[in-house]
Formats: sequence, structure tokens, C-alpha cells
Amino acid sequence: MIRPTILPLLKMINMKLTTNFSLSEFNCKSGASMPDDVFDNVLQLVYAMQIIRDELRAAITPTSGYRTPDHNASVGGKKNSEHITGKAVDFKVFGMAPTAVAAIIERLISEGKIPQGGLKAYKTWVHYDIRGVKARW
Repeated sequence: MIRPTILPLLKMINMKLTTNFSLSEFNCKSGASMPDDVFDNVLQLVYAMQIIRDELRAAITPTSGYRTPDHNASVGGKKNSEHITGKAVDFKVFGMAPTAVAAIIERLISEGKIPQGGLKAYKTWVHYDIRGVKARW
């Protein structure tokens, strides 16, 4: 756990969270600051994403992580989106079909290696979240 006294400083820099992911990749695209409770959720999400990345052995490009409620509304996100809590990420994997990526994530969830949550393979990207209950749409 990161000490709360240094948290504001860490959020201002491009802090490396895992081997392959930096905080900047999960910040709101609006440039708004991330609340502390959201940061804790993002850390859990990033750890799961690192496990996924290690399994895929392919680069993952997050396209949307944390969103403020205003930014979420501006991009057409649902009012109760997991992105608002920092528990969701949309991403692309170069050279892999989203359905193949989702199948691997399903297996990792079933093996207990990453948290249960929301999962959807869209045409060109994947949504994964760590809401704690299974959600598919």
C-alpha cells in the first residue's frame, strides 16, 4: 500500500505501476485528477491487467481507464459505469482478435488468477472490469 502522504505526488508523475503499465495510461482523458479511492481501485485493476498481459505475451494498449462522471457522460458511457470508480478499462491488443482476448480473460477468471467482473469483446477492443460479480453483455 502506498502511503497517503505521497499519493498526490505520485499521481502527478507518470508513475510506473507494474512492469508494463503506467498510471498515465489509466488517467481520465479529460485531464481531471483521480480521487484517492479511485486510485486504490485502479491499482487492483492494473495488477489484473499485468497478469493478462503476461498471459497474452502481447502489448496491451489501454484506451480508456478512469473517467470522471462528466467525461463518462461526454463519451456516452452508462451513468453507473465501472470506469467512474476506476474499476474498468477498455483496451486493444495488437495482433489479437478481441474475442480471443476475452476467451483468455474468461479462463484466467475461472482459474482464480484475476478478479471476476464485467467482460465484453467489441469489434476492435475489449472491456474488462473488476466489479466482483460476473457481468456479460
